[in-house]
Amino acid sequence: MFHYYFGGGRAVTLDEIGYLRGIVEQYAYRDGAEGAFPRLSGQIADAARKQGTGPVAYDFRFTYDFGSVAFSHGDGTVKELFIGWAEDYGEIFRISGDISFEFTDDFVDPLDMNFEPGGTPYHISGRWRTSFSAEVLKDRKRSIYFDPKESR
Repeated sequence: MFHYYFGGGRAVTLDEIGYLRGIVEQYAYRDGAEGAFPRLSGQIADAARKQGTGPVAYDFRFTYDFGSVAFSHGDGTVKELFIGWAEDYGEIFRISGDISFEFTDDFVDPLDMNFEPGGTPYHISGRWRTSFSAEVLKDRKRSIYFDPKESR
């Protein structure tokens, strides 16, 4: 909150304020469900199934509650971009590539009262990357990750 009152609206990065690791771990493993990584893996696999052998790209953007990391992060948005390649190995695709992540949020209202009591809102951002590799069955219905409700 100090930055809200005395930072003059200067944008900050997660790395600069010491929250990058906490945000990444919250996003990946504790986002209120099973964590984003298992879902993202399935989404990349589905993109490879749809696009077939060759280049695979998948992007996604969603808002998550990061308030358990620090109050100032409340609802932050994470944008993901996977760029990779799918190779054909008979009944499976071997997928590999990199995922880039971008976190964005604006700290606007420290008292959660829908007005600014003397401070200046500021932008918070962060970036990280990870490698991704998986071997997935081409037939989604044979996959252990298949949810029959999703096929309706």
